[in-house]
Amino acid sequence: MPFIDSTGAPLDGVHLLYRPSGADVRLFQLEQGLAWIDPRDGSRTDIPPHDLSRPADDPNNSTDLASVPSFLWGLVASYGHQTLPAILHDALSDRADEAPTAERFAVRRAADDAFRVALRESGVTTLRATVMWAVVSMQRFVRFRPPLGALLVAQVVLGGLAVMAAAVLGLIGHPLLLLIGLAPAVLALAWGRTAPLVIAASYLGALYAPLIVSAAVASVVEYLIALVVFVFGGLGGTPPRPGPTLRKE
Repeated sequence: MPFIDSTGAPLDGVHLLYRPSGADVRLFQLEQGLAWIDPRDGSRTDIPPHDLSRPADDPNNSTDLASVPSFLWGLVASYGHQTLPAILHDALSDRADEAPTAERFAVRRAADDAFRVALRESGVTTLRATVMWAVVSMQRFVRFRPPLGALLVAQVVLGGLAVMAAAVLGLIGHPLLLLIGLAPAVLALAWGRTAPLVIAASYLGALYAPLIVSAAVASVVEYLIALVVFVFGGLGGTPPRPGPTLRKE
């Protein structure tokens, strides 16, 4: 376990304060600091506690753990083996936000790479760690380099569609049509150092797209059923909202 407490002792727990304040009811504040030992070079990264005297929705004063859309919680939980890496990533991302403008992208890249390493060291499978790393890395481009981010997202979406089309055409048509699935990898080489991200996101997007669509449809269906029950059931109560139950009303 690469995480330790602030004194250097083995970490035996994480002290989080749940703060259901404002519009966002998924915020937690770290009550006690901790640290991460990078297995790549042995360096130590200290993660200070949040300021409990300030609201959780103040900038850089909370964590939402793993930022998984609520309708995907059935596939990837917002907490678990990924909790400590997520707290680390949030803290390092805050530092990127506070860095000089010219340095923010590089600082955030280091944060995303550390996140991937911490996920693997914390017991997250290689596939799941790569998925989570790809998502936050794409977010980095969208946030700090919007034009490139838009191009990257577009290429990933098209690449994923190409992979899915190749699979279908290869099954119902000629097997050589499966070679279409190599196009995203070839085109990704134009991104240079970022090519591994584009390749991973394209192929993982194709793999997870059916699951994501199914989860989204199921969430909408559940909401509509709850809405019908609320309107016609005559039982009163709180109107339903899309997504899982987040707090007691």
